[in-house]
Amino acid sequence: MKKLLLSLVAVASFSAVNAQNLVVNGDFEQTATPLLPGVATDCPGWGPGFYTMDVMAPFAGTQSAKMRTVVDAALNAQLGLGSDTIPGLMVQEVAGSWANVANMTFSFSHKQLIPAGDTAIILCQFSDTMGAGMNDDVILFQAYGAYTGNLQTWASASVPMTAIPGAVGTANLMTVVATSSYNAIFAGLPAVPNAQFWIDYVSVGTSGANILEEVASVNVYPNPTNGILNFDATE
Repeated sequence: MKKLLLSLVAVASFSAVNAQNLVVNGDFEQTATPLLPGVATDCPGWGPGFYTMDVMAPFAGTQSAKMRTVVDAALNAQLGLGSDTIPGLMVQEVAGSWANVANMTFSFSHKQLIPAGDTAIILCQFSDTMGAGMNDDVILFQAYGAYTGNLQTWASASVPMTAIPGAVGTANLMTVVATSSYNAIFAGLPAVPNAQFWIDYVSVGTSGANILEEVASVNVYPNPTNGILNFDATE
């Protein structure tokens, strides 16, 4: 389902410029266009995806991004997703060339209502795109936050980019992915309905920040990916 969803979500791609934050519209303050009420939105920087803008109590500013796992047989029939249970998903890609990824930090604010059996996740990866197609990309650095249960007040996290052991290449693509269902997007498992995941103030850069959450060692496999990506983290 990961490949199908990523092909249906028009991944927003950009060329990197010299800026403190590599994420485009990470505060979600730019005007967004609703595509399907309560399900899909087209937002500058992120493109069309299964998310909405939420103006009720954002972390800061006027709105945040909200992903929700919905059950919608009609939408599944229309898009051929393979399941009536459709996870929230948003993706941004930025092309460039970075030699200092090891000094960068992935920062964001989040809250969530995640039923038992699934996990919300937001991650940033720097890859070497190698040849054509996503299946030969080599992931070089990664940072992420994975969340279960209920958190109804905003929390902020700053996670250092961690080198993937044994991965070699030139970082020329940054990808940020957020979803209300790790199961459906990364594990090939059914999504759990009614999961909700909010994010705001997403940034990637070298500016100093207090590390609130840190993964000491991360193993990603297979690398290059074959469509299902696994994470193995140790503290």
